[in-house]
Amino acid sequence: MREDDPSFQILRDAGVEVVVRRSPRPRTADDMIGHLAGIHGVVAGSDNYSAPVLRAAFDLQVICRVGVGYDTVDLAVATERGIQVGTTPGTNQDAVADYAFGLILASARRIVGHHISTAAGEWRREPGPDVWQKTIGIVGAGAIGRGVARRARGFDMTVLAYDVQQDARWAAELGVRYVDLDELFATADYVTLHAPLMPATRHLVNAARLERMKRTAYLINTARGELVDLDALVVALNEGHIAGAALDVFPREPPTDHPILRARNVVLSPHVAGGSEEANAAGGAMACRSVVAALRGGRVAFCVNPEVFASASGRARAMRLPI
Repeated sequence: MREDDPSFQILRDAGVEVVVRRSPRPRTADDMIGHLAGIHGVVAGSDNYSAPVLRAAFDLQVICRVGVGYDTVDLAVATERGIQVGTTPGTNQDAVADYAFGLILASARRIVGHHISTAAGEWRREPGPDVWQKTIGIVGAGAIGRGVARRARGFDMTVLAYDVQQDARWAAELGVRYVDLDELFATADYVTLHAPLMPATRHLVNAARLERMKRTAYLINTARGELVDLDALVVALNEGHIAGAALDVFPREPPTDHPILRARNVVLSPHVAGGSEEANAAGGAMACRSVVAALRGGRVAFCVNPEVFASASGRARAMRLPI
């Protein structure tokens, strides 16, 4: 978020001083500790609010993450310290679904490579497979995954889905078939990830699952970088075990000098899937309203650690906020 973001007026109208952080990424724990000194509330991106960072942030009362993921926040320590943690669901799901489907098209039809070669004065054409009437496998059929499914039906695709919580009515209405992960990875022409990061999903895409994929298949990840064993993916790409991949997220961001930057048939982008103009405006406004509510002694909207209300001690109202 930029210093002139209109969402900040919500904060200023509430009497909150806005502090905009400008340090480069990736930010170390020491960077974060320095930035959070004297700060009471945060409208957060994807920085790491780990235990050492939270324990050193003596004044911090609330973190509101723009988006739905909160795996970068140590919830146990936040709760222990009485820090409310919230998210902004429903503000960027369409943006991510659009972007995921865009990455499918870009990967299949070599759009990025064609642009680069044409801009370089070449006239090289590389055919790629259709997306129309192919099979898509959606790992995680929450709001974003369902958005991708709707877009896929517009391309007359066969839609497979995996989720630990199944909605038979939704699947029947849209013509989606729930399958297990083994069938999904073995069958789909395009596998797109929309699962949350948790211990059970870390490296969900590993060497074994990549080997199950068809050699003509593509992997798309706009969810969390740690869902994919990046080293195994590099091997699968370079040895032709799968046709290609498109990644918007990485275990370390940016993925400085990782071999994925030089892998075959890969499209990379800087964790921007949820960042459409409309999504940024909606998410920023919701986060700012939540932070104001919490700093006034209320509760952050869509709190992900409600236990905090039983353990939090009283704190003074905040006067500063970093974005």
